[in-house]
Amino acid sequence: MDYKGKVAVITGAANGFGMEFARQAAEKGMKLALADIDAPNLAKVEQSLKDSGAEVISSVFDVRSLKDFEEFAKITINHYGAVDIFFNNAGVAVVGTIWLMSEEDWRWGLETNVLGLFHGVKSFVPFMISQDKECRIINTASIGGLLTSPNSPNYIATKHAAVALTEVLSRQLEAWETKVKAQVFCPGFVVTDLHNSNRHRPLELRNNPSNPYYYSEDFLTKTQGMANSVTGGIPLVEGINRLFKGIEDGKLHILTHPQYAPVVGARFQMIMDSMPKE
Repeated sequence: MDYKGKVAVITGAANGFGMEFARQAAEKGMKLALADIDAPNLAKVEQSLKDSGAEVISSVFDVRSLKDFEEFAKITINHYGAVDIFFNNAGVAVVGTIWLMSEEDWRWGLETNVLGLFHGVKSFVPFMISQDKECRIINTASIGGLLTSPNSPNYIATKHAAVALTEVLSRQLEAWETKVKAQVFCPGFVVTDLHNSNRHRPLELRNNPSNPYYYSEDFLTKTQGMANSVTGGIPLVEGINRLFKGIEDGKLHILTHPQYAPVVGARFQMIMDSMPKE
């Protein structure tokens, strides 16, 4: 693909996947519109990219706000007049046992990981369609959107929603005969900042320190399990290299870890085995 001079829009750009995607996109000659809730780190990323010669604008907001997302879209479109790749990436991880978790835990994960994606689609896709040129929207899900695990039910549920949302989006974009292509990024564990999501939690949805669950063995064990998995993943650079390859391959699902194939296959085979025979 020819990236030079094209425009990349990236949410969750202050850390992890978004930060590395921005760096590699800048190396390929793309212009950047970055967004994140983490103002200090976003400023550092923006300055580093500008120092390298990239053209960058940025906005600080919470993807849970449709109004703020639409304002970001307006700023981006007014500034660049185009969107070629929209990496709808911002997300958080919440761990716990379903019936012990607080409503605040569930609300934060659902509003960020599911509503956040919807807000991105609603804010950018109409303009992307109107361009009448080939462009991409990549929604970040997870390998957790294709299988299940007992550690983080909220994360797993929201990432299944992200996969399904993108599959439907892809079919609708095709049915409308647009030139916008939707893809879903389903990475396995990559060394990101995902296990530190809680530091970005909004004040109104903070863990209640008086709730004994947050001091329980169950919560602490699951929290440490998430940290071990993330920090033991493949390097971030490699994860984004595989994302760019997936973008260029054009497949709906972009995966990073071939070793998950038997687990994902077994899950779908279990579903197929449950189909009635008549």
